Amino acid sequence: MKHFKHSVLFIAVFMAQIAIGVELENWRSPYYQAGALITDRGSSPSNMFWDDIGSQPFFNPALWPDSARFRKNHWILEPSVSYSFQPTDTLFIDTTPPVSHYVNDRNHAGQSQTTGSYWASQVLNDIRYKNILVRQVLDVDSRNKTDLDYRGKTDRFAAGRIDEAYFQVDWKYGFFRLGRLNRNWGPFPDRSLLLSSNTHSYDAIEWQVASSFFEFRQMFTAFPYSSSYIDAEGNSTYRYLTAHSLNFMFGRFGSAGITETMLFSRQSGLPDLQLVNPFSSYTVINTNGEGDGNLMLGFQWDLHPFVSNVSLKGQILLDDFQVDNKGPNDQEPTDWGGDFGAYWSNFLPVKRPHVLSLEYRYLSRWLYNVSPADEALGQRYMYLGRSLGYPTDDGDCFNLSFFTAGDNYWAGTGGVRYTRQGENSIWTPWKNMSADSLIAPGALGYRTEKSFPSGTVESALDVYIDARGYFKNFADARLQVDGRWVRNKNNTVTSSAEFDPRISLTVSIHYCNLFVPLPK
Repeated sequence: MKHFKHSVLFIAVFMAQIAIGVELENWRSPYYQAGALITDRGSSPSNMFWDDIGSQPFFNPALWPDSARFRKNHWILEPSVSYSFQPTDTLFIDTTPPVSHYVNDRNHAGQSQTTGSYWASQVLNDIRYKNILVRQVLDVDSRNKTDLDYRGKTDRFAAGRIDEAYFQVDWKYGFFRLGRLNRNWGPFPDRSLLLSSNTHSYDAIEWQVASSFFEFRQMFTAFPYSSSYIDAEGNSTYRYLTAHSLNFMFGRFGSAGITETMLFSRQSGLPDLQLVNPFSSYTVINTNGEGDGNLMLGFQWDLHPFVSNVSLKGQILLDDFQVDNKGPNDQEPTDWGGDFGAYWSNFLPVKRPHVLSLEYRYLSRWLYNVSPADEALGQRYMYLGRSLGYPTDDGDCFNLSFFTAGDNYWAGTGGVRYTRQGENSIWTPWKNMSADSLIAPGALGYRTEKSFPSGTVESALDVYIDARGYFKNFADARLQVDGRWVRNKNNTVTSSAEFDPRISLTVSIHYCNLFVPLPK
């Protein structure tokens, strides 16, 4: 009986610890994501899923929700308000969000123009009792009023949405989650080519099983029928997204795995159970025509092949993977994208934490796009007008940066970035085939365009600084300065590169001490 009580106590403590964390998108995110690069400490055993924000060792412990008191049963209510200011002469029309490597700025490419100044507010409600978690997050953003993808009312003072609302139960080897969520699947805390927080949040069922050497996760969601016309050429249809990922851990050498996602639609309200089945292979089902949908196959890794302070992260996405392109109605090549990064932590003989990063991202010309017939079926890889993966395609980016933090209240990064962006976007109609194609006009066939990026290419050289500072857990400020030299801005031919600077200052206040202990 004594050993039994000790076992129960150990399991209860273990459950309380793994339930710690707050929602992914809040004022703590940049500090957490920066620390995740240096310490390589993620929010899942394999570092391939980003669910919550936990502590990082070189910031003030008051920032984080996993202090001793937060490990106990409790209820918290955390409000925050922020204001972002950009001088009016730095306004720009841009379909590519800032890609600072540890900041996840939501993509507002659906807007007619990025607003110069905006305010936002968030309220986090979080209840934890033993191994049970209930969380709601209300997000209000003044940019919603000009966001063409926002589906709520825009004629009132506040335009907001429920960003998260779910129930979760944990056990020793995994969890079950039901409700509204938005996650990044892959080795990078701020982005993903397959499933990312770029899109609006959605209601889903998600579960996970993990051990010391593997981690498996499966998710299924049905997008609202009434809103599907936005992503399906004006047609209302039943749209579904299913995904699963299996990752293996190799101890100090890191982890690697594979992910499959399938976006599909049906005229009736019932999905194909073979595509919901977590134990089947969507690649085989799709390749052999057993199930019809937009398949994404991904490989990801986070490895330490040399020394512990050198990390190689990457993700490769194959869109509509196929064995060959010889079928009469299936001759298009496989589109692909890649996101690669090398990170060298604490290599200088100084005590202040730091990391040197080199990243390259490639997104092929037709990544995420589908034929007009499949678009009418709702198989374009988006939800409410935003990509489920990376915000854009048809471009690439080099990024060299240096990050450091210190004295328990500030963090900053500086670097140089070179990007190219073609004329295609996730909304671009899929132009078909060469003029001498034997396939009927409008049918799916081999695409002959070879150029990358396509058309008139916008190229930009950006020398940037991104600095942040905070006062305990009450205030936070961020200053972004981008010195950009842009050629062919917005894919319009220019005779030479133009200097197009960006300056942004964001100040936020938050109160994190509304804490109510719950009975044991």
